[in-house]
Amino acid sequence: MASLFQRFLTLFSRTQATKKITYTSLKPVINNVATIKVSIPDVGVADEIIDTSSLFYDLLFNNKDVATEVNAGLNPLEKSILLKVEGSVSRPENIALNVVRLPEVLHKVSALIDSDNYTAEQLAALITQDPVLAADVIKLVNSVGYQLGTQEITSLPEAVVRLGGLQIKSIVLTIVMQNMTDIKPIYFKLFGQHLWQHSLTTALWAKKLAKSRGEDPELAYFLGLIHDVGKIALFKLIVDEMNISDPQFRPSSKVFRQMMTKHSLRLSALIAQSWLLPGVVVKALYEQSETAFMLHQTAPGKLLVEANLYSEIHLLLAQGYISQQQAAAFCTDHELDIQACIAGV
Repeated sequence: MASLFQRFLTLFSRTQATKKITYTSLKPVINNVATIKVSIPDVGVADEIIDTSSLFYDLLFNNKDVATEVNAGLNPLEKSILLKVEGSVSRPENIALNVVRLPEVLHKVSALIDSDNYTAEQLAALITQDPVLAADVIKLVNSVGYQLGTQEITSLPEAVVRLGGLQIKSIVLTIVMQNMTDIKPIYFKLFGQHLWQHSLTTALWAKKLAKSRGEDPELAYFLGLIHDVGKIALFKLIVDEMNISDPQFRPSSKVFRQMMTKHSLRLSALIAQSWLLPGVVVKALYEQSETAFMLHQTAPGKLLVEANLYSEIHLLLAQGYISQQQAAAFCTDHELDIQACIAGV
């Protein structure tokens, strides 16, 4: 019997390269990476139903008990939402500006750090322009994951000196993305929690894999954190439509979830493009949606694929959406370490 996840990486069965969008970065956010031109073709609707994608959306929307094998058609509200999504995806710059806006302070912090010509006081003053962000940085620096020694860090200049600019940039990015997944409406309140958990563990996995393979760990971490920004944007669009149409709505069709996955993967790359991120970032994100067709996938793109698999399988397994036997079969098929999937990063 074929593995439940046999076609996980075959994300589209048809690709239409009709309209192309060319991107040139103006304000790189991570490291001093040379910008390349990236084209993101339009894509057609996939005929295949992606089992793992459906499972992941079951988890995000708390649809564990839905009979997905039987319920394959789109209901009227799902059709309405998809029409709205189709229209929104065609205007990614609006989504990047109004739905999942990247704070200007992140660009400024990154540009200052990448200049290699700054003091701890200058960086601290820049972050302090956003008092809430400054407080969150201090709070995170003193958390278990970052705390150095037994003495509490009480000021941003001290944090910069103790941790260094690159760590501070990672912390600022982490806070920005966590706030972005903080879903305010009461609908699907676990959506944001699960998606943030997945994004963070993907980032940590990517950083770990990058270190072991001589790749840029900061770039890998950045990619892991932002790779599902398309899902965040689409979820917020769904909630808006629910507020108007039916607050009790629960997306259940496998076709709906598969199409949402298709849109979210490509939308992540388009949002990164609208955010004016470096071409290497846009390309790695785009490769997540076109894995089966990429003959020369970049090293960051490959790392992100693997990190995402480790994170997603671990989350599905931990939440009881797949069995350990299914996880083991998937890991064998994709040359992953099943014990690492179980343990997590």
